[in-house]
Formats: sequence, structure tokens, C-alpha cells
Amino acid sequence: MPLHRVIEQYDGAAVRCRTAADLLEITIAAARELGFDRVALVHGLWFRQPGPGLIKLDNYGSYGERFEERGYYRDDPVHLAGQRTNAPFAWDDLRRVIPWRDRHGEIMRDAELHGLRRGLSVPSNVLGEPPGVCSFATSASVLPSRWHRRAICLIGTTAFREARRLWGFSKTAATCPTVSPRKLEILRLAAMGKTDPEIAIILGLSASTVETYMRQLRQTFDVYSRTQLCIAAFRLGLLAFEDAMSGF
Repeated sequence: MPLHRVIEQYDGAAVRCRTAADLLEITIAAARELGFDRVALVHGLWFRQPGPGLIKLDNYGSYGERFEERGYYRDDPVHLAGQRTNAPFAWDDLRRVIPWRDRHGEIMRDAELHGLRRGLSVPSNVLGEPPGVCSFATSASVLPSRWHRRAICLIGTTAFREARRLWGFSKTAATCPTVSPRKLEILRLAAMGKTDPEIAIILGLSASTVETYMRQLRQTFDVYSRTQLCIAAFRLGLLAFEDAMSGF
């Protein structure tokens, strides 16, 4: 079947899926059409906190069980790479994405012994949600053609989008409130660990003014603590991790 027809048929079927099992079934079928025989859509956090609120779909079989039993998820290079890039990546390129360690090589060699010889992964990093990755693997010695790889990247993007729909993630996105430049500056300093008196000195404000701003920010974000306030700001994209780490 022509590649564009595989993609079109998958897109149409994916949006009609009503269960996770249906989505996994059509994703496996599309992957096989494109030269891949293993599929996994996973939130990396699932392995540490398994539960119905996190996405995990795969046909990894015995290797999936081994992956959990041996604690490979703690050092899995595929999930680590998925958190460090917004672009699809072949497993052969993992060394270019993350600092490589012996443990990573051990995990990938074991995967190869269980039929996951070559692979390609599509990151799914949505602000405010656990990072995830959609991976496709083959037991062949080489990956399918670059056009097949491009097609499978589109399949992976759609697969995780529809998994998010089935899990209800698309309905839980928070609305970002309007925050003035002055309050955003205070938020950034709070995220750096500065106290209200320290923020007052840095910005040349009175301590009571900073306390008022902080109280208003907690009300705006509907949170009760300083920690919750900073987490909410990160989740909504008002702050980046570099903001919090710039004072260290």
C-alpha cells in the first residue's frame, strides 16, 4: 500500500478509536505495514507510579516484563533521550542525544537480544503532562527506508495524540492566567529560592508589598503554598527551569 494511504487510513481509524486496545491494535497494524513489528506508547513515569492515569500501551511481550523486573526504566536511554529533544530519533543516534553510559549499552543490548534490534522513537512532551515517547522497533538489522521512517513518525505523533484523548489528558489542560511583568519577576525569584525579604531587597520594594504580591499570585493560581505556586508557573510555561537554576 502507498505510504500516504497507510497514513490516511491510520489517521481516520485513530480518531474513531474508543478504547486503548483498539488504538494499540491499529497502531501495530500500521507499524507492520511500514516495517516495524514492536510498538510502545508510554509515559516514562508509569514505571515508577503505575496506574490508570498514565499512558502505557505496548506489544513488547516478555521484554516488557523484563524491562520492569530489571529496573531498566531507571536508566532507559530511549526515555532519557525523549526528554531531551523535540524531534524523532533513531536508536542508533542515542549517543548524540544523551551522555552515554555503560548501563545504557547494557539495556540496548538486552533489547536487541529480545528482538528489538533497531528502533525509532517519537517524543511526546506536552507542557504540564508527564513526558512520554512512542517507539517503534524491528528485529531487522537495518531500519526501513527514510520514507518509511518519516511515515512512522507521523503515525507515532497521531498515536500519542489519540492516546492522550482516550486517557483524558486533552480535557485537563489548565488555562494560563494573566500575570504582570512585576509579578512574573517575583515568581522567578521565588522559584530561585529567594524569600520575601530577599525579593524585596533585590527589587527595591517593601517587604509588605512583596507579601501582597505573593498573596495575590496564590489567589490567581488557586494554590496555598509557595511550592505549589512555583510548580503551577512551570506547568503553564510562565517559567523555565533555567529561571529557577540561574541563581546557582
